[in-house]
Amino acid sequence: MNFLPCRKYAISGIVAILVLSLPAIAHAETIFPAKRQIGVSQAMGVSGVTSVVSLSPMQSLNISFIKTGEIIKKVRLGNPSKVVMDYDSPLCKDSVKDSNCGATVINLRQLAQPIDLDMNLPASARGDLTSLTVITTGAGGLRNLYQFQLVLNVPTPAYSILEVVPDAQIPRLAPLTPTAPSQMNKTSLDF
Repeated sequence: MNFLPCRKYAISGIVAILVLSLPAIAHAETIFPAKRQIGVSQAMGVSGVTSVVSLSPMQSLNISFIKTGEIIKKVRLGNPSKVVMDYDSPLCKDSVKDSNCGATVINLRQLAQPIDLDMNLPASARGDLTSLTVITTGAGGLRNLYQFQLVLNVPTPAYSILEVVPDAQIPRLAPLTPTAPSQMNKTSLDF
């Protein structure tokens, strides 16, 4: 049996689909770069500067501690009415040695509309800035504290993964700086 005519029609069909798809591909939306790396000392604020991270209601952001080998123990949001979070695994309690827990990645998503949590937050907490605190445990039980300032309502975030890595694994980069207008000169964090 000769299947050559079938192959000919199949190939011509694929070519036709590709040619017809070119206008859609040409007008496709920008794909966000996958990740940005930040050193441990920078994420801890050792230099005295809090790392600034941009969020958008259009895409979620993953903060990964995989390369540090640390387990996330506790996470606090300054204003939980605007941002929701999830983890790659349940958080472990301090005294529990369970292989079924131990998050290493936090997924953050800004809500399109804040939830009314009746928290009586100060006026400063109603803006486009809030804080994220992450407490981790590393080898030998050493605890670390990371602090990030979240800038909300950024139309096009620069990345969708923020990877915290040991300082020795990263070239010296400029600190993460805000990209949103006007509120960038604030020095205090919302709690």
